Amino acid sequence: MNNAAATNLKRITLELGGKSPLVVFNDADVDTAAQIAHRAAFANAGQCCVAGTRTYVQSGIYDKFIAKAAEIAKNRTVGNPYEDVQQGPQIDLDMFNKVMGYIEVGKESGARCIAGGKR
Repeated sequence: MNNAAATNLKRITLELGGKSPLVVFNDADVDTAAQIAHRAAFANAGQCCVAGTRTYVQSGIYDKFIAKAAEIAKNRTVGNPYEDVQQGPQIDLDMFNKVMGYIEVGKESGARCIAGGKR
């Protein structure tokens, strides 16, 4: 941060742990990158210390990536874990309410929810 400020005020984002970021550049295969991002975020229902919870996508492919990621998320099978699903419920009502609260905070902060976001 000091180096960026001292040279020419570069825009930076500091990763200090806990968010396991993915970076997708314009030359990436969008379909593959969206699949990788989806698996990184949703593996073990997103309940692991290395879940890819933050994805940075270069502007040249951003819209295409978002469309593909939304398509993948909308097709995710959620339900009874004893049936053929990809993700069961949250561990308990407290965690469910916490997740729903995060979604609301995101919306209130200007984020668009393009897949899911409801009970």
